[in-house]
Amino acid sequence: MLIDQRGVATSATEPQALAALETALTAFQTYRGDPLAPLDEAAATDPGWAGARVAKALILMTFFERRFAREAGEALAAARPLLDAATTRDRALWHAADLLMRGEWDAGTAALDRVLVDHPRDVLALQAAHLMDFYRGDALNLRNRVARVMPHWSAAVPGYAYVLGMHAFGLEECNQYPEAEAAGRRALDLAADDSWAIHAVTHVMEMQGRIDEGIAWLEARRAAWAAPGNGFAFHNAWHLALFHLDRADHAAAIALFDEWLAGAGGMALSRVDATALLWRLMLEGADPGTRAAAMADAWEADLDAEAGFYAFNDFHAALAFTQAGRTQALARLMAQVERAAGRQDANGEMERRVGLGACRAAIAFGEGRPQDAVAQLAAIRDGASRFGGSHAQRDLLTLTLVEAATRAGQPALAAHYIAERLALRPGNRWGLRLLARARQFGESAARRAATSESLALS
Repeated sequence: MLIDQRGVATSATEPQALAALETALTAFQTYRGDPLAPLDEAAATDPGWAGARVAKALILMTFFERRFAREAGEALAAARPLLDAATTRDRALWHAADLLMRGEWDAGTAALDRVLVDHPRDVLALQAAHLMDFYRGDALNLRNRVARVMPHWSAAVPGYAYVLGMHAFGLEECNQYPEAEAAGRRALDLAADDSWAIHAVTHVMEMQGRIDEGIAWLEARRAAWAAPGNGFAFHNAWHLALFHLDRADHAAAIALFDEWLAGAGGMALSRVDATALLWRLMLEGADPGTRAAAMADAWEADLDAEAGFYAFNDFHAALAFTQAGRTQALARLMAQVERAAGRQDANGEMERRVGLGACRAAIAFGEGRPQDAVAQLAAIRDGASRFGGSHAQRDLLTLTLVEAATRAGQPALAAHYIAERLALRPGNRWGLRLLARARQFGESAARRAATSESLALS
């Protein structure tokens, strides 16, 4: 039995295999490099070790697509005959990964938490659970799950900075912005390459409307988050584009799309950000050119294989197809979404509560039925955290609701939601533009109504 760098016992028998696991965990924590290849090396070096295969399954599940869940299932099947010789911890991790793979996301995440009770420095269990909290929209545990293990961590423990970065993001999603920023900055003092901590502080600045400061923050740390091999670079670039959109600098946002997101359609995680940015540009009246069609192509390539797996992804596929005018793809997508909504699993509940309404709103908006889009979005917006994503990502629902209300001739409703935005983000120029646009539409509608009344009376 060998002990890892954080004092967690493993059933590895070969030091080289354990070293490969540490390489994989470093890649997982930093989002730099491939975390899977070292685990294959560990399994080959130590064929009787279940832990390497279980770790691979857990990391694959955090990519959150059906194809990766299938690969996770293969890794778990390979590990199963080895469990008799495994530690209790490895067997518990296998059980948690199996639940996640089968679509029992809440139960699987709870099983990971039970591992953390006895092994609070198990960074694999912690980070996998943290990402599952994000996908499941569990903001409370994004913060609290990390807080529960923090007494067992310190700067003397390898990887502590990345745990602080996770805590920073959880604090931000619980609206504890000063605490989140302090934790994120402390994490970066210890590990300047922590893309997750950079991202957490970026979220704080986004949610507080600190737009110019946010641009300066990301530009000053570009060498870290944009380093070659950084698998999280596309998302921090997306945040930078949002800051530029707030300043109505569409050209800068499109340039960032072309640099970081146009070619990132191979995974749903990056397609979500690319699609969301194109939709925001469309709401702003900017012309994305052929980019929307290319992104719809990327979603359509995986449509039959992935639709209905995760409601948050389905919503963004609906946005892409709507923006590109892909009516047939939309019909195929909605058939899968409706089928998924009938299942009694975690995603089925997400689809019923949020996904179906969000997809229907996107379609209504694209078909020129803003009143219907308003009705769908108003019904699901306040509970939309239930289908995952962050505050910043789900802001797309509010932006679409405001534009739909404006187009539907409901300026008071649009102003109602804009007031919330301006209260939360006092430095937000985007909100002021939206308010001016809603008022302009309202005044135009009032003039038309007065003219019609005058003509009717004459």
